[in-house]
Amino acid sequence: MKIASNNTEGIDVVRRNVAAIIDEASKSNVDLTQELLTAYDRESKLLGGIRKREKEIARLRSEVARRDAKLASVTERLERLLESKAMRVQRAYWRLRRPHGSGARFERAVK
Repeated sequence: MKIASNNTEGIDVVRRNVAAIIDEASKSNVDLTQELLTAYDRESKLLGGIRKREKEIARLRSEVARRDAKLASVTERLERLLESKAMRVQRAYWRLRRPHGSGARFERAVK
């Protein structure tokens, strides 16, 4: 009989130990789950911000490319204008109209 009660007490001790281990594991699992959910929320917000930034960067790159093309077009037209016969005649006219010396030019500007 004594052996039977020792076995029963041993089984009770084992049950308590197993229950304590299961409770501890459950608590640890709940804490870990909460940490993972918090990390997921934070990372999803960061990822959303990164995607937004990448979208804005792509938009700005296309805007820069469009402006570069427009600038190239304007530069080409300006170069053609500067090399045109009308512009060469205009430059020659300006050279003829330019006063000889800076003093005469200053006096005209003051009057």
